[in-house]
Amino acid sequence: MDELRRFCVRVLGDGPAADEAEQEARAGERDDRLGRLSAALRACREREPSSPAMSSADGLAVAVVRELQAATARLTGQQREALALRDLLGLPYDELATVMQLEPDSVPGLLAGARIALRAELRGALRPGAQCPEHDRALRTISLRQDGQPVPAADDDWLVEHLGHCRECGRA
Repeated sequence: MDELRRFCVRVLGDGPAADEAEQEARAGERDDRLGRLSAALRACREREPSSPAMSSADGLAVAVVRELQAATARLTGQQREALALRDLLGLPYDELATVMQLEPDSVPGLLAGARIALRAELRGALRPGAQCPEHDRALRTISLRQDGQPVPAADDDWLVEHLGHCRECGRA
């Protein structure tokens, strides 16, 4: 399965909406990868997410996949898109920002929030509001580190010290 198809299926579920979005993205005759992915993102946004259907296979793996699909379907469209572009297709932050038409500085926070929301959906837990005034900075820095992106030395040092005394950010 090529990356356009995988992206559309991850965002919309395997079904007619993903098929249509993929075909629309391919119809644009774009020569570059980011242009094709941008077209796929726009095509997916025009369609309502559907509940992904699974084949009749049995077993624990299928149950886990269904649970992940259901939890992912409850995320916002932008969160699903960001996770699919980064974690499924491996786009670096700058390319993800280009495809999603975001400011590059907003990508780490978007990914951190999407991952926390997905974790909460999988665990069935409420997402309490952050009490730590440095929570957003911690999440952005954690996301950069997690994805192997460059982290300014000052933020890296700050994060290690901050996590040593802030349980809230440590849990996140």
